[in-house]
Amino acid sequence: MKYIIILTPFLFTSCNVSSVAGFGIAGIVAMFVLMFILFAVMFFLIAKRRKQGEKSLVKFNNDIYIALNKLSVPQQKINMLNNLIERINNDEKYKKDTEWRNKVLLKTYMHLATIYYQTGNEMETLNTCSKIIELDPKDGMAYYNRGSIYSNMGLYEKALHDFNRTIELQPDYASAYNNRGLTHEKMEHYDEALSDFDEAIKLEGSPVAWYNRGNTHYELANYQAALEDYEAVLANLDESSDSDIKNDVEISIRITKEKIANI
Repeated sequence: MKYIIILTPFLFTSCNVSSVAGFGIAGIVAMFVLMFILFAVMFFLIAKRRKQGEKSLVKFNNDIYIALNKLSVPQQKINMLNNLIERINNDEKYKKDTEWRNKVLLKTYMHLATIYYQTGNEMETLNTCSKIIELDPKDGMAYYNRGSIYSNMGLYEKALHDFNRTIELQPDYASAYNNRGLTHEKMEHYDEALSDFDEAIKLEGSPVAWYNRGNTHYELANYQAALEDYEAVLANLDESSDSDIKNDVEISIRITKEKIANI
């Protein structure tokens, strides 16, 4: 929804001192006060309309959530959202206000991407993330999710592009550094991978990042550094952590110790 403010400038032509004096200082002051009040009222009305629009968007998003929860089969949810997207695109009301239409579509595509991801449909998740990026090129999470899928597919250059974009938009998002590090590791860019894991650990201290950095050190035959990272994983795992992770780390520690002993 666009709000255009048109400012009409004053045109000063052939203005002499006597005419200003005739208008009076008090009149000039009153004129500027009136202008200030008018602008204040105008900005208030614009802010009010925007706030109402935000409330409508929240309600729209909640209505979708409620409707989806009434459906138990994922394909039914997908069909509902695709039908909604088609209706939005064909509705004349939305065609007249493309900015508002795009905001509504963005919310709908976010729900659709989530369901595709939950059903394991990576290709449709990727395509839906691309739709989200088209509507909002500053959505860092859409780049992150699409980058993760590209990496899983072995499309590493595309994955790096998306992770780079995520980090530009959300420089404090530790998982983006971790996943970019994994992509670098797959490409055998080990120095870049270690740098990314360092940043992920600094930002969040996630045991996963320590484990990934340990694996990279192991690939480089830096077995002592790898062992220190693996042990850091165990030190930072809580009791509710996935037992598979713990088992993998314990196996890695045993193998790494054997490597060190044989040197």
